[in-house]
Amino acid sequence: MRWSGWSGWSGWSLRSKLIVAGVAMQLIATALILLGTKQLLLRVLIDQATSQTRQIVALLDQAIAAPLAQRDYATLQQTLDLIRRDKSVRYLVLRDHRDKVVATSGWDEASTLPARDTDVIDLDRADATLHLEAPIAIAGQQLGHVDLGLSTDGLRDAKAAFLHRSLAIAAAAFALSTALLAAIGYAITRHLARLAQASQQVASGDLDVHVPVTTNDEIGKLGASFNSMAAALKQRIAALNESEARQRLHLEAAREEQSRLTTLLGSMRSGIVFVDVKGCVIYSNEAFARIWNVPGAVTGRALSEIVPLLAATIEPADVFHVQAMLRTHADEAAANSDLHTLDGRIIVQRVQAVDKDSNESGFIWFHDDVTLERQTQQRAQQALHDPLTKLLNRRGFYESLQAAIAHAGSERSRLTLLFVDLDDFKHANDLGGHRVGDEILVSVARTLVRLMRSGEIVARLGGDEFAVLCPGIETPDAGAIADRLVEAVCGLNFPTATETVRVGCSVGIAAFPDDAQTEDDLVACADTAMYQVKQSGKNGWAVFRNDPEQSKAGMARRDWNARIHRAFQEQRFTLHFQAVHRASDLAVSHYEALVRLVDEDDPTRLLSPEDFVPHAERSGKIRRLDRWVIESCISRLAGSGPTVRIAANLSARSLEDPSFPGFLRDALQYRDVDPRRLHIELTETSAISDPIGARQMIARVRSLGCAVHLDDFGSGFNSFAQLKLLEVDAIKIDGSFIRDVQSDSSNRLFVASMIEIAHNLGKLTVAEHVEDAATLDILRNLGIDLVQGFFLGRPAAQIENELALRRLHVIDGSRAAAGGNAD
Repeated sequence: MRWSGWSGWSGWSLRSKLIVAGVAMQLIATALILLGTKQLLLRVLIDQATSQTRQIVALLDQAIAAPLAQRDYATLQQTLDLIRRDKSVRYLVLRDHRDKVVATSGWDEASTLPARDTDVIDLDRADATLHLEAPIAIAGQQLGHVDLGLSTDGLRDAKAAFLHRSLAIAAAAFALSTALLAAIGYAITRHLARLAQASQQVASGDLDVHVPVTTNDEIGKLGASFNSMAAALKQRIAALNESEARQRLHLEAAREEQSRLTTLLGSMRSGIVFVDVKGCVIYSNEAFARIWNVPGAVTGRALSEIVPLLAATIEPADVFHVQAMLRTHADEAAANSDLHTLDGRIIVQRVQAVDKDSNESGFIWFHDDVTLERQTQQRAQQALHDPLTKLLNRRGFYESLQAAIAHAGSERSRLTLLFVDLDDFKHANDLGGHRVGDEILVSVARTLVRLMRSGEIVARLGGDEFAVLCPGIETPDAGAIADRLVEAVCGLNFPTATETVRVGCSVGIAAFPDDAQTEDDLVACADTAMYQVKQSGKNGWAVFRNDPEQSKAGMARRDWNARIHRAFQEQRFTLHFQAVHRASDLAVSHYEALVRLVDEDDPTRLLSPEDFVPHAERSGKIRRLDRWVIESCISRLAGSGPTVRIAANLSARSLEDPSFPGFLRDALQYRDVDPRRLHIELTETSAISDPIGARQMIARVRSLGCAVHLDDFGSGFNSFAQLKLLEVDAIKIDGSFIRDVQSDSSNRLFVASMIEIAHNLGKLTVAEHVEDAATLDILRNLGIDLVQGFFLGRPAAQIENELALRRLHVIDGSRAAAGGNAD
């Protein structure tokens, strides 16, 4: 069927084909015009509908927003009814910000609203209503939204009328153009028949053919041109055959060269774009499209199309450099620049001008993605440098120290290490806050760097510790350097909100190979020397002396400092709680929180405070430990019943901290814990060392609602005199008096006196280290208020309600002891 139809068409005359083709083209053109007209009409109608919708929505927003904000529902209803008088508005449903219907017009509130129209308006669907939603807002705050239905009847009528008129016009135009095409086809084809016959002769190889020319119109000119072409063709075919062989050889060579060049450029990691002087991309490799994620082919496109795609992917500050690809002319080249993309990559841009004398002048742009290389460099930099001071950190310092020791060993030269530790830094940091602390560290770092010579290394080892490495320096010269360091650091001052603070420094000096042979030993020796300065009064320097006892003490101190630091990081501090009982009925009054440290070498072993608290106090970490204990106690109180109370111990260093009451207040408020449930215990020795400061701190803590107890009372020489000055709520009698209260009458007298004086001053008394029933009975007879000890209960990790069991156990024990004595 197909072959038969095609054969019939091919047998038609040119005249018939031209007429039929013209008619067919007219039909297609008419159909396309009608289709385009219909689409244009639809766009116009949709634009009109959209404009009308926006006007209605704007009217709704202006008319409804204020009454909706004022909840004037009557005005809202009137406004909706007024707007719906427009026949194009079929219904209105207003909801507030809670999605509650507050007013409707033209819609049954009980009915479910149809789905909202989000796509292009469809005028051919059965539903002649456009369902929309519009937000209602004032000053950017959404108050609610309105659902509305708009009629599309007007749009449908306009569409139908326009289509009827278009069809009538198209039919008349089609008839007229068909008649005209038929006449033109007849006039043309009779002359073309002669040209067709002559062309067949040329195709068969007869180049002597000649077409008679009888007219001067275009057909006549075509015949004359055909005759000239046949003559010229005859002459040139010979020359063409001769040059064809040469061109074939040149083409093959060019293809091979192009293939090699394309392969080379395609294998390069750099993105390459060759741009001519008109700004057109002559060539780009795959790497360019991959680096910039440019869609489609780049070659052949204008550079003005490509640059905006690149600019959209980089940081705004670097857009200028990319746009240089458009601004650069033959006599200027943009400098190399780093481009930072929005997805975090770094792309280096370079340009190379093409020789002006060459046939293809322009520019070649290179783009290299160096993100991985830069990240590697940055990680290496961060791994070895302190982010605050930009000095080498501990790791970077040890690498430099190891290399310096190796070099000094091979050259048989000396290497001197100065270990610098700031004096009074913790006080300055606590007084001025972290901002002042950071300022001190940065200023000290700059001072150390300024005083050092080329080749000498300055590092921050952590906290307020610095190190200075001086190759080829003798010990006397190192002492002169240390003098300059101490003087320069002492000359620094830093203003705070209340006063100007200063810091000093203690410098320890050790030398390779005289004092140590390895980097660890050299640092340990310098640290030991520095600690000698600390013990001698600070703000000075000392040279390491090979004193076995001091070396051993220094190593132990550094080891404990590191262990405490790791304990904070690994969360190995824990609390145990020991009950404090009322002496009268042995009911639990409160619990004392006792901090323990899980041994890093044996997790089943708990270290007592005596093992690590002294080291925490010397290193200044005791304040951090105090705050951890307080926060943990408050957290435990928040998760316990309202009758549970906990007493937490506070060190002398925290007693000196003016920011502690604020920290305590914030912690209690954050957990919403009644302050009366938290007791603070201060040791007597810490309180009497600065009685005025202690009195002020106790007053601030008690003002928050927390009770304050004075621990280890009686251990000082003037305990009774200080008791009158310190407004505490209770005293805890030192355990040394309680242990021997049975056998030592003097201790009993002291304890009785403490209890009597405390009661006369309105304070409770607590006895610790109650280890047996006899001691408990004596204390009861003396009038003690609260008792605590292993006899009544050992510390435990959990706070449990075992009051009844403990009470029976203690009472039974007391009776058994009394019965035995009677016998």
